[in-house]
Amino acid sequence: MKRHIYISADTRETRLAIVEDGRLVEVKVQREAEKVGSIYKGVVRKVLSGMDCAFVDIGLERNAFMHVSDLVADERVIRGRRGARRRGARKYPRIEKVVKEGDQLLVQVYRAPIGEKGARATTRISLPGRYVVLLPVGANYVGVSRKILDENERRRLRELGRAHRPRGQGLIIRTEGEGCTEEEIAEDVEALKKTWRKIRAAFRSKKAPALLHEELELVPRVIRDMYSDDVVSIVSDSKREYDQAINALRAIDEKAVRKVKLYRGRQPLFDKYGIEEEIARALSHKIWLPKGGNITIDETEAVVAIDVNTARFVGGRGGLEQTILETNLAAVEEIGRQLRLQDLGGIIILDLIDMYNPEHRKQVMAALEEVLRRDRARTRVVHLSPLGLVEMTRKRTGQSLFESSSETCPLCGGRGRVLSAAARAAIVERALRRRVMSEREEAYVVRVPLDVAVELVGPDGHAAEALEEHLRVALFIRGVDRLGPAEFDIEGGSLAALEEQYFPFRKGQMYHVRPREYEFATGTTWLANVEGYIIEVEDGFGPEGELCTVELTEVQRSFAKAVAVE
Repeated sequence: MKRHIYISADTRETRLAIVEDGRLVEVKVQREAEKVGSIYKGVVRKVLSGMDCAFVDIGLERNAFMHVSDLVADERVIRGRRGARRRGARKYPRIEKVVKEGDQLLVQVYRAPIGEKGARATTRISLPGRYVVLLPVGANYVGVSRKILDENERRRLRELGRAHRPRGQGLIIRTEGEGCTEEEIAEDVEALKKTWRKIRAAFRSKKAPALLHEELELVPRVIRDMYSDDVVSIVSDSKREYDQAINALRAIDEKAVRKVKLYRGRQPLFDKYGIEEEIARALSHKIWLPKGGNITIDETEAVVAIDVNTARFVGGRGGLEQTILETNLAAVEEIGRQLRLQDLGGIIILDLIDMYNPEHRKQVMAALEEVLRRDRARTRVVHLSPLGLVEMTRKRTGQSLFESSSETCPLCGGRGRVLSAAARAAIVERALRRRVMSEREEAYVVRVPLDVAVELVGPDGHAAEALEEHLRVALFIRGVDRLGPAEFDIEGGSLAALEEQYFPFRKGQMYHVRPREYEFATGTTWLANVEGYIIEVEDGFGPEGELCTVELTEVQRSFAKAVAVE
């Protein structure tokens, strides 16, 4: 596998793209200092016994959340302890026996703030190096990455870990440690021990809340965690990030420095290598597969739902079952890539196309497990249900690509849909009815979004006439472009005063308008508006939206008819 790393930086953000065998597989974005992995001195502000959790002030906008399982020194708690509470397969002590308000803690953020939720932190510190991870608190063992499969190598690395593990601390050999020498592991451990001593000294000297140790910036962090001989080149369009890459590589392999290039081309770096286009594709709701099928990705607060469709793919001579198999195989390959590219995490539901052939189901699940092996994040596939649903989880450490690049829609509030014009018109009518019943004014101006005004007026103005007759008041319905979908305003007053202000329209007047087509249950009508006043225009004008002159032939308080003038 050949891997290329591309780095693009500007005044707002730094982006890093990883391309494997010609395909974009990961995008990292940094707009501010990294919080995940950073270590703080915090103060316990609130302890909630009923939730077995505490909220700790670490100096961020929101207090960090810590469950009791994040506060015990060793997560592998002895079962059966008196006064303990059960969570999953383990038992934990009650939160009030572990911390109290005002306690000062040394904590590390392991999940970034997301939306309205604060960061999540733990007292079990982990310090990652190039080849090992030092666990200076609550650990007393040596572990080896599960991605190192050779048993002899695992045995060798475990022995090296035991030889160099600091007393009373834990050590994990990372995937990058495969094949490394004893000297390299020893140097890595010594550097991490030095870092831990500095953190402990800062904890004693600084006043809480305080940042004690900040995780590396994007470029050196990715090089530390991901660099291997598979990396062919590292290309940056920024001198600062270029220098960071050089310095990070010198600590790993002096010869690898030659792989770093500073890009000076006129075309933007991400445009030159097609990365910008791939990012835009990843942010789309629907992602097309090579043969014409597609997947749609919907992120919610609880789960990520991914739906697979055959769409334009009609298959070949193998029949429907073969078409479904090929679509599902292509889908799981793309899903594995999108999970990494968009950094999707939490509970993930894959809605594959139903397969009735057991061999096909095994084939698709094997393909999914194979593509997930390339993912550095921890994943777990539960099962494939008879309905074609795959339940899985992927470790979530922060916002996804879409979450970090978007904000909640101010119109729909994040639901993805708004009430129809007819439903909003009914809401306005009920609000108007309440005003009429309580105030008893003789006339009202109703300002609503233009599409709601069209609904309230109705074809030939019949809906407005019927509403006036039902409420026994005069109405001046006006469409206002600046109002949001759910906004409206009702103003009461005397008929004479409101008519003078809102009804200057007379038969024979001419206006320049841009008619547009609207569909009602009774048929299609061409409508225009002048300052929110609805005008129905008869045939005789150019294409939709083109400016034309009309003459009013019939006028009412909320509606008029007009003909186009040559």
